[in-house]
Amino acid sequence: MKKFNLNEQMNNFLRDFDKFTEYLSEREVTIGKKTGFISPKFLFEMNSLISIKQEGITTKSAELSYPLLHLFCNLAKSSRLFIEDAGKAGKIILKPTERIDNFKDLNITEKYISILEVLWMDCDFEKLQYQTYDYLDAHRAAEVLSVISQQKPDEIFYLDKFMRYNSSSIILYFYYFGILDYKEYEKAESKEKGRFFEPDEIVINPLGLKIIKILNKKRNLELWNIPYRRECGEWKFDFEEEFKLPFVNLFEKDILSNTLIRNLNKFTDGTYTFKISLDRSTWAKIKLSSQHTLEDLHNSIQEVFDFDNDHMYSFFMDGKAWSNNKFTCPYEEMGPYVDEVKIGELDLYKKQDFLYLFDYGDEWRFNVKVFDIDEEDKITLLKPQIIESKGKVEQYPDFDDEW
Repeated sequence: MKKFNLNEQMNNFLRDFDKFTEYLSEREVTIGKKTGFISPKFLFEMNSLISIKQEGITTKSAELSYPLLHLFCNLAKSSRLFIEDAGKAGKIILKPTERIDNFKDLNITEKYISILEVLWMDCDFEKLQYQTYDYLDAHRAAEVLSVISQQKPDEIFYLDKFMRYNSSSIILYFYYFGILDYKEYEKAESKEKGRFFEPDEIVINPLGLKIIKILNKKRNLELWNIPYRRECGEWKFDFEEEFKLPFVNLFEKDILSNTLIRNLNKFTDGTYTFKISLDRSTWAKIKLSSQHTLEDLHNSIQEVFDFDNDHMYSFFMDGKAWSNNKFTCPYEEMGPYVDEVKIGELDLYKKQDFLYLFDYGDEWRFNVKVFDIDEEDKITLLKPQIIESKGKVEQYPDFDDEW
């Protein structure tokens, strides 16, 4: 079997990703509280440092105008190379974790397959969408993969109107990964650059085609993408083999030995203290055991704020209401459910924020911050403890005095 080396386009992609992570590590790069997007002033400077520069942008252009940097940001966060943390003046920054050192220790081939694994298993494809007209999800990406995997290497494949218009985002990302090259549709040149990409033809290189065929046949995206499976109601995942295994024989012996460590179904024992805030003057701190569930946290929040526990609710782990990264109450049609997951299984980190939304009509929104994690505290709490609270809130205000 022929052995491959990464092509120059793949090496450029890795060098650009290294420059991106170095930039994040050396500066306090802020992100939007609601969008999670990197602030424009940093994006403009980052764009000047990488080899594939985005054209037609300004110092005020938002992250979605930089598709490569948008991809990098999703990869960095989904891999937990960087996590969101509290910065100065209440701002949110991207903070490097110890995993960035693990990533640096890998060789270039291991880095490439590690990043490919993060894209395929950890990234929410809907969040990767950057164009307003092109809907991107795991199902759509799998369909595109199935079609282009049938092509021959180094031959031009002309995209029909449907693929040209509805599959362009995943085509562009495969280009960034060095899997293929493209020629843009001529009529697209008059469109707005940055937010509009319409490829007319693609050419898949030999190594790229090998990767595409493996992804299509042995790493079915709808089975291997964790956010997609969670959207379908699953919670725990057991994969029979490591993601990298079918790629090993593409390279010389021992070239692909390691990738980023994956902590599926990891359980972190101890006690967890959460600060639940409705606003600055209304909050409570609650301590739970790692053995307690999100349902126990829900019941404690209801108790401390004196609510009637009479509506449906969800926890959105990315802090964004109605996202797919959620655990729902047991009365929902589709999980994963709050009574199925223990606190210690959530892979939480200190200062992490997520959203508790109660009552889908009135939408009471509470920010939940992981205030502390004490892994040394092995004493199991039989019942959650309300440590401290401030302020009061009425679920159903009495309006009698207004009549």
